[in-house]
Amino acid sequence: MVEEKVVEKGKERAVEVTKWRRVFDDYRAMSDEILRPDEPKKEKFLEAMRKYLTKQNWPFLLPYKLTLEACTKCGTCAEACTMYLGSGRKKIYSPVYRSDMLRKIYKKHFTLTGKLFGPLIGAKDPTEDDINALAESAYRCTVCRRCALACPFGLDNGLITRETRKIFADLGIVPDELKDNGVENQLKYGNAPKIPYEAFMDILEFIKEDIEDEKGVEVEIPVDKKGAKYLIMNNAGDYLAFTETVQGIVEIMNYVGEDWTLNSPKTGVNDIVNYGLFYSDEDLVRVMKAHVETAKKLDVEYLVVGECGHAYDSIAHFAKDLIPPEERPFKVISWMELLDQFIREGKLKLDKEKNPEPVTFHDSCKWGRTGGIYEEPRRILQAACKDFREMYPNREWNYCCGGGGGFAIMAKDDFLKFRMETYGKMKVQQLKQTGAKIIATICSNCKAQFREMINYYNLDMRFSGVSELVANALVYE
Repeated sequence: MVEEKVVEKGKERAVEVTKWRRVFDDYRAMSDEILRPDEPKKEKFLEAMRKYLTKQNWPFLLPYKLTLEACTKCGTCAEACTMYLGSGRKKIYSPVYRSDMLRKIYKKHFTLTGKLFGPLIGAKDPTEDDINALAESAYRCTVCRRCALACPFGLDNGLITRETRKIFADLGIVPDELKDNGVENQLKYGNAPKIPYEAFMDILEFIKEDIEDEKGVEVEIPVDKKGAKYLIMNNAGDYLAFTETVQGIVEIMNYVGEDWTLNSPKTGVNDIVNYGLFYSDEDLVRVMKAHVETAKKLDVEYLVVGECGHAYDSIAHFAKDLIPPEERPFKVISWMELLDQFIREGKLKLDKEKNPEPVTFHDSCKWGRTGGIYEEPRRILQAACKDFREMYPNREWNYCCGGGGGFAIMAKDDFLKFRMETYGKMKVQQLKQTGAKIIATICSNCKAQFREMINYYNLDMRFSGVSELVANALVYE
C-alpha cells in the first residue's frame, strides 16, 4: 500500500492506493483478492460460458447468440458509446472491441467453423491473461444500452457485457460492492447499508421533525402498515445519503392524504435496490423474490418503486419473465408515474416561483432506455419549476452519467478517476451547455455520480431528486 494526498474542496485527505497488476487498462474494478489473477481459470470459464449458451439461459439466449454471431463490426455502436467518446475514442473502450474479446472465445470453442479454421475467422483460444483482461473489461461498461439503440441490426453489446459478468460470477469474480456489500447484506440485514430497525426509525423521526419545523405542518410516517394501498420502497442509501428525496416523498404523501406506508427491515427487505441485476440472474432472482415476499406479507395493492432506476428495471420488467404472475398479487408502479398522476388529478397545488433556479433533467438509463419513463418527470418538473431546460441529447439518446452498472459505488484503485474522465467528461459538457443550476434526476446511482462529478469538475450547480423539488413547490392554505 502507498499513500498519496489529494485535495477536495480545500481539505486534504489521505487515500490508500493499491499497486495491483494492470490486466486490461490503467484501472482495476476488482482487487487481486477477488480477481485472483494468478489462478488458472480457463477451464472453469469455458464451463460457465457453455452453461449460458443453453436453454437454461432462455430469457437472454436468442439475443445473446445473435449478438455473438451477427456483428459486422460497422462501428456504429462505438459512436453511440458514452465511454468510448469520453475516452477520446480509445479502441479498447469500443463496444465491439469489448464484445469481440468474448466473441473470439465463442467462435473457437462453440462453433464448428471456429474449431476448424481458428484465427482465419477471428476465433481465439484464450490465455489466462486474456481471461483476466476480459473480467476487468466487463466492468468498463455501465450496460446503458445506448449502443443497442444505435445498432442497425438491433444487436446488444450491453447484453454481452452482462453475460460476461454472469460467467465470471460463476467463478466467484464479482466486485465486492455489488455481491458482498450489496446483495448479501440486503438479504441478511434487510438493506444493503445494514441500517438496523432502531436507526431506521430514528431517521424517519428526524425527517418528520424536519418537515414539521420547516413547513409548520404535521406529518405522519406510517411504517409496516398492512393492507395499505401503496407501499413505497426506496433505495436504502437514500435514507443515509439523499435524505431530502425521502423527505419529499413523505411530505407529498401526507399532502395528498393517500393510504400508504414505508416498511422497516422487520418485514423482510426495505431496500428496493437489486444489485444482482448487474452480474447474476441467480442473485437477481433471490433479491426479486425477497421484494415480492415483503410486498405479499404487507398485503399491499401497489409496490411503488422510489427514485431508483435499476430497481424499476428489475421488479417491473425482469420479474414478469422470472416470477410467475400468480406469485405477484400486487401491481408495480414507479414513483414518477404516481406523482405524475397526482399532479394530473389536481391533488397537488404547486407554485413554480418557489423553484426559480434553472433546472435540467438527466434521463437515467434504466428509467429511460429500459423503462420508458421519459415524459412523466418532465411534466412534473415543468409543473414545479419556473425555468426547466432540456439537456441535449435527451430521452433515449441521453448520455449515461457513468453511475450505472454498479459503478456509482465503485471507487477502488482510482476507479473514480476512470468514471470522471470518461463518462463524467461527456456529461459535464452536456450540463454546462444548459446553463442550469440544478441537475434533477430520479436515480440514486446517478445522484452519487453527480455528487462526485460536481466536486471533481468544480461545477457551479447542485443535484436534486425530483421529489424534493416538488415538495419545495407545495402550496399550503
